[in-house]
Amino acid sequence: MTAELVVTVTDDLVERIAQRVAEILAERDRRESSSRWLTAQQAADYLQATPQRIYDLRSSGWLSRTGDGSRVLVDRRELDVLLASR
Repeated sequence: MTAELVVTVTDDLVERIAQRVAEILAERDRRESSSRWLTAQQAADYLQATPQRIYDLRSSGWLSRTGDGSRVLVDRRELDVLLASR
């Protein structure tokens, strides 16, 4: 014998769920934008590699050559694309 489960979802509940999802996504966007740019060491840690590997990836064109002249900056999104391609 199979038990039947009936759930009633009110408009108010749907609205509360939608609001919470929006809050979660907004928080994730804030976190990601604040940590989008990584130093060479942070990028190396992210890839579980050495900083020299990051410099090599930049030299070979796998990563953009971004920075302010005094330091290397790496876009986390590029690292994610690189990881996904492996």
